[in-house]
Amino acid sequence: MKLARNILLVDDEPSWLRSLAITLNRLVPEAQIDTCIDSRQVDNRLALNDYALVLLDLTMPFHSGENLLEMIRCKSPKTRVIIVTGVNEVDTAVRCIKNGAYDYFIKTDNVDDLARTVRRALEVVGLERNYLMIKERFLSRTLAQPQAFNNILTCEPALLDQFSYLEAVAMSPEPILICGESGTGKDEFAKSCHQLTCPDEPFINIKLAGVNYDAFELQLFGKITSHADGQVSAQAGALHHVHTGLLYLNEIGDLPLEAQAKLVDVIEHKQYYPVGSDRPYPVNCKIIASTQHDLLTLNREGKFRSDLLYRLTSHKIKLPPLRERKLDLSMLINHFINLAANKMGLEAPQQPRNLASQLADYEFPGNLHELKGMVFDGVSRSDGIQLNITPFMEAMNERNNGVIKPKDSISYPKELPTLAEMSQALIDEAMSRTANNQTAAARMLGISQSALSRRMKIDK
Repeated sequence: MKLARNILLVDDEPSWLRSLAITLNRLVPEAQIDTCIDSRQVDNRLALNDYALVLLDLTMPFHSGENLLEMIRCKSPKTRVIIVTGVNEVDTAVRCIKNGAYDYFIKTDNVDDLARTVRRALEVVGLERNYLMIKERFLSRTLAQPQAFNNILTCEPALLDQFSYLEAVAMSPEPILICGESGTGKDEFAKSCHQLTCPDEPFINIKLAGVNYDAFELQLFGKITSHADGQVSAQAGALHHVHTGLLYLNEIGDLPLEAQAKLVDVIEHKQYYPVGSDRPYPVNCKIIASTQHDLLTLNREGKFRSDLLYRLTSHKIKLPPLRERKLDLSMLINHFINLAANKMGLEAPQQPRNLASQLADYEFPGNLHELKGMVFDGVSRSDGIQLNITPFMEAMNERNNGVIKPKDSISYPKELPTLAEMSQALIDEAMSRTANNQTAAARMLGISQSALSRRMKIDK
């Protein structure tokens, strides 16, 4: 993978700055190193150059490192920051990590460890930017209104192809059917279609699961009642309220057969009759339906009308389940972390770097709903520094491939990890379960605290 290479070193000590630049040029030769001795120049440097990584001292004249860290994360969110300082204080290190620093080093630490971290950070930035580049190039090449899909996070080619198809058929007068398992994002696709077709008009979501015929008719068509004294009262239905907007029929496979016949008439003749009225009213809205069921199977079983099936499948979008969206896992986890932290009023913890790869073989039977629940649970259990991965591990142990495993068994992926990877996974899990308490984690792993500390330092 090609790295994002530009690095800016910021420090007010000329000798240390020169020494660090020489060291990184030797240990990370693929990187392009720039130096800055005046903290006041950092903002201009970032404006003129696209840096993948900034190595930042904390104690400097004019602007402190913590202030610069905040500015960089705000103005240049694609740029990672590593703190390299003489300030050896745990509280300061924790505060910097919480505020977005990628890592924290003391100037007396092993420079080889620093070089490894720099290389790893460059790889992370390169991966993130490759994701964005793939998405931007695809959208700019094929979509006239990419902003309509801002509510859907993906860089999976199969799902991006569905963006193009939806944009192509959005203005068709025929209904659109969105198929996919529960939790695959059908509602969000319906909202994207609304943005493509009639963003200034109403969007009405009719949930059909559990709705009987009478409730459906009243909700969709409304009711007109003539009273004995000659007065007429009306209860407007969804087709009146939506006007020229978008009507979203959520879970069309659950609609009773009698109600299906009414819907066929609406689609075919573009008109409807309120309950108690013999006067037709025009249907001017866009209609989208969604289902998690196989409508063809329901049709064969006599539970879904053929005429409605054929009218709904003029334009069909099939959404992939989360287990087929491996490229999206990391960004979706980060999205849900930020969402959970905002809703709970907590600091957003960092996603463990190997979490997405650990989840690669998990089936996610609940799709996005399940992943969101895992992340929210993990955030609620976290210490504010790193996401607690216990909910993910529990799900993989208990529900992977639909088989409930014994609580004390170890679940292995299809491709066995190396001993080094297993060792790191055990350390990560022990640290997560003990809220980063090294003494307790070492006791859990059956080694001394000093041995655990050495292992963690080597892995960095």
